[in-house]
Amino acid sequence: MALAFAVTLPEDLDWPARAAMLAFGGAAILWVLTGLSAAYVAVAAAVSLVAVRAVEQRALIEGLGSKVVWLVIGTFVLGAAVEKSGLAGRLTALIAGRGTSVGGLMWRLTLGIVPLAFLIPSTSGRATVLLPLHRSLTEADDDPRLAKAIGLLIPALIVLSTICSLTGAGSHLVTVDLLERLSDQSIGFGQWMLWGLPFGVTACLITTFLIGHLFLDAKTRARQVAEIEASSGPLSAKEWRAGAVVLAMLGLWLTEGYHPFGIATVAVVGAVILTMPVVGVLDWEDGVKAVNWSLVLFIAASLVLGRALISTGAAKWLIGSALSASGLGPDSPTLPILLGLTALGLTAHLYMVSHTARVVALLPPLLLLADRLGLNPVAVAFLANAGMDYCLTLPVSSKALLIFQGEERPAWTSTDLLKLGALLAPAYAALIIVAYYAFWAQTGLALR
Repeated sequence: MALAFAVTLPEDLDWPARAAMLAFGGAAILWVLTGLSAAYVAVAAAVSLVAVRAVEQRALIEGLGSKVVWLVIGTFVLGAAVEKSGLAGRLTALIAGRGTSVGGLMWRLTLGIVPLAFLIPSTSGRATVLLPLHRSLTEADDDPRLAKAIGLLIPALIVLSTICSLTGAGSHLVTVDLLERLSDQSIGFGQWMLWGLPFGVTACLITTFLIGHLFLDAKTRARQVAEIEASSGPLSAKEWRAGAVVLAMLGLWLTEGYHPFGIATVAVVGAVILTMPVVGVLDWEDGVKAVNWSLVLFIAASLVLGRALISTGAAKWLIGSALSASGLGPDSPTLPILLGLTALGLTAHLYMVSHTARVVALLPPLLLLADRLGLNPVAVAFLANAGMDYCLTLPVSSKALLIFQGEERPAWTSTDLLKLGALLAPAYAALIIVAYYAFWAQTGLALR
């Protein structure tokens, strides 16, 4: 299919551009229609571009050396250190609480899960950390209705809180990389949090309300949950050291621009300190094992594909064709453009199951469209991510959902997820529109 498309392209499109479109089109088809590893497909596509000389060999090395890759490595080590030190366990106990009602537990989960988007850079990583919490809650309180509600709530919150933080997903880091290359503009850690945190928290609160009322009756929401055994007492030395490093890293991320250290450098330095003999809380070997190397390679290879679409002119040709077909121009009203961005972002997970793949496929053409229409590229990039971070229709659309559905006795079915998505998707779309006019457009994120 991809080959046939590449062959029928206009003759004025040179070979590197055709090859880039063929490589990415083939990768997209394999991501959607096969069970092959997304990382394997991305690496194979990137290597094929080098093999046919569509890009230089150094493109592969540059992908692996990207600051995005190093940031992801550092934050995976950070997440492992937080878990190993015992801080993650204390967070679980804090969320569960004592004498909490079922409804209260759901709101506490909401407030407790959102901060993890700043600490663990992967939805699957956050799902892995929180899966024991779900098991503890369902084992202590043998109510299938509660198991279903909590089993849906946790991965849904993991997904929707992603937009809160620049480090909430590797796709956000890829977004910044592409934005810098295409527009010479960027989004810092603090800027992303300013725009993403209020929106993400609001989306999570709406989700908690919907799940609580869709799957639990008033009597169940009002009753108390069974207590969970939790460690108590003062923080250990390891917990103090891990907490101090985490706070220092967050402080440096938030003040980026006021010091010479980029967020990737801060992440790697933090990882080195956390694995340092005597001072650290994690053995170096354990830190290395904690890194999802498949995800790292996937991000690196995806960067190669995304940059190839840009450097060869393929993305420019694609967006020119789309612009001609759409009828949009520099004088088009803002609302149709906003609605189009929202619809594209919200539906992207139906045909591309990876966050990063969605960004690599859609963002370069969108940024070129922004240039053609005279739009703010930062606004286009962020709004596109706000939509693309939503993926709560099918379990395959999110690793967090797959992890929770992959339990020996899954608490919910695909039908339950569709039931939730039927209400949540339009609510989320409406929230994007309201947030744009009420907040984002007033704080530097106006499309024009």
